[in-house]
Amino acid sequence: MNCGGQCWPLYPVYAVRSGDGRYTGDVFEWIKKLRKEKIPARKLGSSDAGNEPVQLDLSEFAPGIMPFLGLTTYLQLELYEAAARAVGGAPNLESKEVLARVAGMTLTKHQKLSNELRRRGREPHLVMEPYTPVINRYITRIDTPDWHQHVLSIYLVGGLFDGFFAELARGVKDSFRGDAIEVLRDNELRNELRELLAAEIAVDPPLANRLALWGRRLVADTLLVCREVLGLSEGRTFVASHVEPILTELIADHSRRMDDLGLTA
Repeated sequence: MNCGGQCWPLYPVYAVRSGDGRYTGDVFEWIKKLRKEKIPARKLGSSDAGNEPVQLDLSEFAPGIMPFLGLTTYLQLELYEAAARAVGGAPNLESKEVLARVAGMTLTKHQKLSNELRRRGREPHLVMEPYTPVINRYITRIDTPDWHQHVLSIYLVGGLFDGFFAELARGVKDSFRGDAIEVLRDNELRNELRELLAAEIAVDPPLANRLALWGRRLVADTLLVCREVLGLSEGRTFVASHVEPILTELIADHSRRMDDLGLTA
């Protein structure tokens, strides 16, 4: 496939799925190892081959502006579609209204990012195209017919990716950097989505166990996508041992969102 120089790099994958959707690799052992490490601050310490400290920050792995816009624009489009689909399965009008507004929030983000591409004379669908396969595979892996799991995915995945790309944006060498951070940090409705889920759990307490399991599954798939994005960096060579502390912090962000719902991460 000709990706115009923007194809995804190939790195060792920590796990693969069997025909029934289960992991057959050691991704969970890898995640357990990351969780045991001390949770770092945004400025992260690692070491190189000479055991000298390497100070890393997520923003140092920022891709170029076009890959960044292609990724974020398409992700917001997929998050919009996910929220819009959830409206149809909502159990009551209040839930429908919350999910409709969440869908509107993600659509607005998509439109702002698309408008920036058009301002630069680029067609959004052409810039997004190279990144659709890996994102589509990810969306397929986390697809579920269970409405509660689907809404939890919107809450957790949207929060994790928005935070991840907002931090990456700090390292983007482009005048749109500040605007991109502002767009991605706009999560005014995320609390309402959490309250919607909390209300559903309060009515059906056993639901918490099912959602906790689903949340743990989500983080594995999401981290693999984040790891590939870090490999698109224009300023730093991808070294697995250097990015593991960054992924540890992403797990911490995910765990905090789970904790907010009373779910065990």
